Amino acid sequence: MNGIFISHSTKDRELVEHIVELLQLGMGMEHHKIFCTSLDGTLPTGEDFIKIIRDNVKDRGMVLAVITPEYLKSQFCMMELGAAWVEAEYLCPILAQGTEHQDLEASPLANIQMRKADQERDWDVIYDELLGHGMISANTARFHRKLQEFMKYIRCLQGKTDSLYRPDQEGYYQVIIEAARTVPSPYRCYKIKGKLMIEGLQQFLDSESHWIFYTEGAYGDLKAGDQVRLKISKTERRRFSDIGFARNIYPGDLRVTG
Repeated sequence: MNGIFISHSTKDRELVEHIVELLQLGMGMEHHKIFCTSLDGTLPTGEDFIKIIRDNVKDRGMVLAVITPEYLKSQFCMMELGAAWVEAEYLCPILAQGTEHQDLEASPLANIQMRKADQERDWDVIYDELLGHGMISANTARFHRKLQEFMKYIRCLQGKTDSLYRPDQEGYYQVIIEAARTVPSPYRCYKIKGKLMIEGLQQFLDSESHWIFYTEGAYGDLKAGDQVRLKISKTERRRFSDIGFARNIYPGDLRVTG
């Protein structure tokens, strides 16, 4: 492969600049191997930028797609992603800014393995894959030093958008539903927009997402945007191939408040 094309929304420029920094300073990738329209000088003045992008998707070999809510809203980004799915020798979608695998269920990528920007082990996999493709040289000490800096940035970024819910005096949490997860019948599973502050479990907050989980009929079905008041019966931390570490929140009481 000749290099890497970074597919992204221009509204996510800051995040993408940090990813480019991780690739260059952490993984040792040479500047000329990275095509990213957010980098100054990538698109020459007066040239057909659509043709340049299309040619680079095909010629670079690897496409790293930084998928965020802004990316999913952009028709141009989705067209770019479709082209990458067809043309790229190595397609690496990275979910960021709260996006999940199910957000792409209606796309050609529904059955594609994806990585998550907030999971260190996923960057370890990407690092090993780039080594395997001969695109970088091995220096794990340098990589992990830079990866820790990158993860601090990601946690700070999450802190701007994620809510941290604390229980009231009666032990109830007031939360917002972000998305539904497809699970086998007769269960229901919903992602919380943010995380619950649970006594004794604060050390896990950075590495897990929180999901309400119950049996059909115990409570009514929920949808994205619902405001919910709930009390915890118990929780369980599990690891899933598509969403990483997740904490199942089993409610002892739950009601929709808005």
